[in-house]
Amino acid sequence: MSETARVIDITEVEQKDTEIEKKALQIVDIKSTIQVVDNDSMSLADDLKKKCRDVIKMIDDEYQPIAKSAFDHHRNVTARWNAKKKPYQEFEVALTQQVKLYLAEVRRAQEAEEARLREKARKEEEERRLAEAEALEKEGRPEEAEEILSEPITYVAPVVHIETPKVDNRMYRTQIKVRVKDRMVFLAKCPPDVLLMCLNEAAWTTIESGLSRKAKALGRAFSQAGCEVYEA
Repeated sequence: MSETARVIDITEVEQKDTEIEKKALQIVDIKSTIQVVDNDSMSLADDLKKKCRDVIKMIDDEYQPIAKSAFDHHRNVTARWNAKKKPYQEFEVALTQQVKLYLAEVRRAQEAEEARLREKARKEEEERRLAEAEALEKEGRPEEAEEILSEPITYVAPVVHIETPKVDNRMYRTQIKVRVKDRMVFLAKCPPDVLLMCLNEAAWTTIESGLSRKAKALGRAFSQAGCEVYEA
């Protein structure tokens, strides 16, 4: 088995700890106390310092292969882990997108039906008022007929509900986003401080993020030259 594929067991590491501790104590005893007060003690301290560095190098040499093996194994396992998940993650994203597209189509159908019913209700109310006004005209009450016709048309706005399966809407929540479709048109209308940012290509991502936040807050009222709003 190659070194990169070998998995280091914790027991092996503990055994290595004991071996290294014994070797280290044979080189230098760090529990001994020393005070540098003269040339002899200074020389002793310098000698112990060199021995400490030798011990540190010995520890590095002992543990580095273990750490490298563990790192290589971790990297290998992580790569396999991610590879196993990837097709399922991609499939989940595709399913999410399909559901989002379907829900968007349901919303469009709902809005279209509501618009149709609103127009129908408006026409029915308008026809009712005209008929009432004509009746009043025939009865010789033109002032009342004029009053009816001058009043604003009011009707109950219809609400259409298209039944869909119960799902966790958090998984299919759409976000309003903005992308700059025509940079020249956008730059012609943007303020000077934004214009300076646009000199940096990487700044376009920041600009579009800011526009997306603005679009989310304003909803249908959002409008920006050179930009388009989309859902993601």
